[in-house]
Amino acid sequence: MLPYESAGHLEDLRSRLRESHVVVRDRNDVVCVPLAEGVEQVGERRVIASAVRDVLLQTRLLEECLRRILTLEWKYLLRLERPVRFVSRLGGKDLVERALGRGIDGLHVYPEYSLDVRRSGPREYPGVVIGRKTRYEIDLPVEVLLRRGVPMVGVYVLAESESARAWPSQDSHARRKLVGRVADVVDGKLLVQSREGEVKLDAARTWIESSLANFQTVLRKACGRSFERDLAALDDTIAAFNNAERRIADTDRIATALLERGPLDVAAGMTAYLARPLRLKGNQHPHVRTLSEPTFVFDQSGDKTDRYPEAGLNRFGPFDTESFTPKAPTIAVVVPRRFQGRVETFLTRFRDGVRGSSAFPEGFVRKFRLTDCTFTLTAFDGDVQDASAYKRACLNALDTKEKIDLAFVFTSAAQEHLTGNESPYLVSKSTFMSQSIAVQEFQVENITDSPGIAYPLSTMALAVYAKLGGTPFAIKDNGRPTRRELIFGIGSAQVFEDRLGKGERVVGITTVFNADGTYLVSNATREAPYEQYPKALQDALRACLNEIKGRQGWKSNDFIRLVFHVFKLLKDEEAQAIKELVEGLTADFAGVEFAFVTVVDDHPWMILDENARGISAGKGSKGKYVARRGFAVSISRSEMLVTVKGPREMKSELQGAPKPLQLKLHRESTFTDIDYLAGQLFRLTAMSWRRPYPSTKPVTILYSDLIAGLLGKLRHVTNWNSDVIFGKLRYSRWFL
Repeated sequence: MLPYESAGHLEDLRSRLRESHVVVRDRNDVVCVPLAEGVEQVGERRVIASAVRDVLLQTRLLEECLRRILTLEWKYLLRLERPVRFVSRLGGKDLVERALGRGIDGLHVYPEYSLDVRRSGPREYPGVVIGRKTRYEIDLPVEVLLRRGVPMVGVYVLAESESARAWPSQDSHARRKLVGRVADVVDGKLLVQSREGEVKLDAARTWIESSLANFQTVLRKACGRSFERDLAALDDTIAAFNNAERRIADTDRIATALLERGPLDVAAGMTAYLARPLRLKGNQHPHVRTLSEPTFVFDQSGDKTDRYPEAGLNRFGPFDTESFTPKAPTIAVVVPRRFQGRVETFLTRFRDGVRGSSAFPEGFVRKFRLTDCTFTLTAFDGDVQDASAYKRACLNALDTKEKIDLAFVFTSAAQEHLTGNESPYLVSKSTFMSQSIAVQEFQVENITDSPGIAYPLSTMALAVYAKLGGTPFAIKDNGRPTRRELIFGIGSAQVFEDRLGKGERVVGITTVFNADGTYLVSNATREAPYEQYPKALQDALRACLNEIKGRQGWKSNDFIRLVFHVFKLLKDEEAQAIKELVEGLTADFAGVEFAFVTVVDDHPWMILDENARGISAGKGSKGKYVARRGFAVSISRSEMLVTVKGPREMKSELQGAPKPLQLKLHRESTFTDIDYLAGQLFRLTAMSWRRPYPSTKPVTILYSDLIAGLLGKLRHVTNWNSDVIFGKLRYSRWFL
């Protein structure tokens, strides 16, 4: 054992002793554990126990043991050392070959696995999480792609980096790092815009990223006329590989291969024993809970309730029926003239309902207990991709003495690929929002005469009412907490001139909700350099809190609980900025507590149910072995998994087995009841005014993501000023 000196010293020790020792940092010490008897002792002697206090060392030793098995015995190459990650390129593993009955040179879809050794799991002891996904690979240099006619200008490229960290048995793909974007191709050389400026690269030693979009571009060139058929076959094969049944079988196969080795010699005189994959029996196990779906409420007194939002709205009307205004909204409508007739019919059905349909029989006015709804229609001559024509039509629609409460803009699927000033949708949204008017888009291709139009009309009506400032429904309290409780969704949009980080600035997004899920307000920081972002975030949160304190009449004898949902791990600077803000409230109130909950969807954990038979879907079924919504499994004192998509929420079997959300409670939190926080977050996944059914994210995160996404797109529209969202639109759900 040696004292820890620096990261560089630790890396030098690991490199020098790699073949003879496992080198682990344990707080202020560096422990060098010999792999075999007779190896020299490094530093002072230390005894490693099987007790919990040495669990870090135990898991690191097991991790290194698994790495040796994978590389030295099973001959895999590693894409990542910690956690151990590798791609299986053995014969028969290529899903392209399996799907098409033939291989395609340089194009592959292989299984990728990870073995993540964890210090804590569902039974509070160490274990190995087996991760599994598909990996697209384009193993052709740019030189070959150019000969095949694949366009390169504007594409980001990779090259092997001499400065990249290397390790034994390293996968060659792991040495390829992003260089920049291709500006031109001259005599077989690539002119690439990089962080350091323009560089010239050899096309024979350069690769493109193996993204799905790039893969499909190259696949289209390779397959020609059979592309659509081949792509559908590949998608079906990948879906079958990713379904729950195959995941269970694959996990058992890997576990069996490791178990058949018997006890694992992890170091000199130390042995580790692995057990079979963990299977928990529902609520009989103390670490498994079933969370209840929320009941929705449709009046201030809480007497009008229903389990389903749509059914409750049809029976009772919206939550704020008595107080909502405007009762007779005026909606501006912008539509290309050639679609005017069908849009007028569509608007009538939106306002008055679809006859013979149970989904939307009453229409917007009666369903939401309004007195009327007036449309002022502006039809224009122009193509569906003509952003300038849309702009002129929007300005004409605004040239009226009538107060416009909302705008409908009818676009086409043909303009979906357009961005910035070329996008009719974004240009129209920018024009109306500049006058504090929220916009609802609808694509003309989705307008039909069939009764099925009732379903999108019903969904649209929900979002329209919310955009007008209404509260359609809330979540019924299961006994009100003894504290005033607010839930914050914190998101951020990173703004770059390009992917290389030039001109990097950050916009912080904050949405605020009552404990019953009702939306209160949103705020956003101005664009700020990253080092100034924590202070900007603190200021935005302070503005929200001050406004809500005044609006709700907080008193000095109140107890306050603030819960923060974030979708990416809070950096220490961000957490500290929020903590300082919250601690500043303690002098004003009887007590203040807070919780930082990180919500993660990219992780190796799965919750599967071998008793789930699936449900009928068309001519087949979906969701076999997929756990239903609401299973919660504790994996440590501060982490929990929650299933948010079950068989009923899956669109088709092609989606594969859905992952649970992973909740991580930040160490700075003063309110630490992870069970309470998990139940609250789960209920908020059912609480969206965008669509009347559950989402895979809590509404706190969902709304922040929607705001961040739209702000990122709108900033590329000329004359867009994001300051408009700090005014009247702060209370509108303009982003739905």
